[in-house]
Amino acid sequence: MSARKSAKMVESLTDLPPNILMEILVRLPLKTLFLSRCVCKTFLNLTSIDRHFITLHSANATQILAFQFGDDFTPSKLISWADPELDIAPGFIQNFRLKPIFEAPSLGMNFVPYRTNYRYQNKFVLVNSCKGLLYFVRRHAQDERSFVCNPVTNEYFMMPSVDRETRLLFGTKSMWLGYSSGSNQYKVLRLYSRINDGPLDMGAQVLVVGSNWWRNVENTPVGRDISWDDCSATVDGVLYWLDQTWKDIVFFDFERELFGEIALPSEYGEEQLSKIEFMSIGVLGGCLCLSYNVHNAPHVDIWVMKKRGNQESWSKEFIVHAVRPSGVPLYGWFRPLQVLRSGEILMQWINYDLVCYNPRNKSLRYVGFDWLHRNPRAIGFTPSFVSLKDTLSVDKVIMLYARPRADEREP
Repeated sequence: MSARKSAKMVESLTDLPPNILMEILVRLPLKTLFLSRCVCKTFLNLTSIDRHFITLHSANATQILAFQFGDDFTPSKLISWADPELDIAPGFIQNFRLKPIFEAPSLGMNFVPYRTNYRYQNKFVLVNSCKGLLYFVRRHAQDERSFVCNPVTNEYFMMPSVDRETRLLFGTKSMWLGYSSGSNQYKVLRLYSRINDGPLDMGAQVLVVGSNWWRNVENTPVGRDISWDDCSATVDGVLYWLDQTWKDIVFFDFERELFGEIALPSEYGEEQLSKIEFMSIGVLGGCLCLSYNVHNAPHVDIWVMKKRGNQESWSKEFIVHAVRPSGVPLYGWFRPLQVLRSGEILMQWINYDLVCYNPRNKSLRYVGFDWLHRNPRAIGFTPSFVSLKDTLSVDKVIMLYARPRADEREP
């Protein structure tokens, strides 16, 4: 009798003790975990409101990639994702199979002249990620709204707008989301310039998420032309950009709310500094890295800063042989995204494709033919099931109850 009862107890996973069931669920890939939430209320409740599961998942989660296609003027509403550890298989040609995860909200209608209808247009551009959250900015002179979302929980929170009087005088260059571990606060950095003045007449403001006041930052690097959007990276609460003169790296520390500079590797000479289109920055292994495509040789040097803010800690860790399988070299910038468990280095090659480099056999292969020439914007983030309300300590969080389907993918 007891044997039959014991056998009956294991007929369904829901009969397992909650702690064992959590250990099983937390090890599932994100796509499988999403599907399991649709199986029964037990799985849904464990993965939605149980704080122990949320803590376990956060401790075991690995980085995935979020993608938005289109340029700053026509960005796609649909945000897709892929797990580099699972979606890149060995082989000569392997493509990501993108899965939809979030759809930017339609917050306004644009009138189309000579037509009898209105249509919704997305103007929110994916800018960066921060501790599992994605940050979007609306690029419009008269409507500088932005929002932060958790694509896993399908929630978003609208940031307070800059006051109208300020918008009439100063135009926003861009905004980013950051985190201050000392104060346990999320912050937004806004860079702006006076309308009709020179592009180098720049200022900065900071907003603590949950408040309604933008504070001025005093030590803004005035007179500097920075590649604010194309080359940015975040490490440990510090946001980095490449100077357009390519002589150093500018950073903003969200903890101290201060700008600063980091010199490039001392080995960099005039030859490297003259080829600005071949340089990029990224994050590898939790460290700031700098890549340079040597224009007169088919390889990319990747430097890693082992100690934050220390120029002497720059170390050339990788030499990537940037050659197509056909033998033709690749030119342009390579932005490092991630070192996979296999040892391969995942990089974005300009605005065309993603590539994987195997340092053991010195081979380079494409992994993103599906979006060739579609201006991909790839952002790495670590998924989290923590609710946005708890993460940001705010109340006006909006929940999207319908997720985008695969057949809704935009061209």
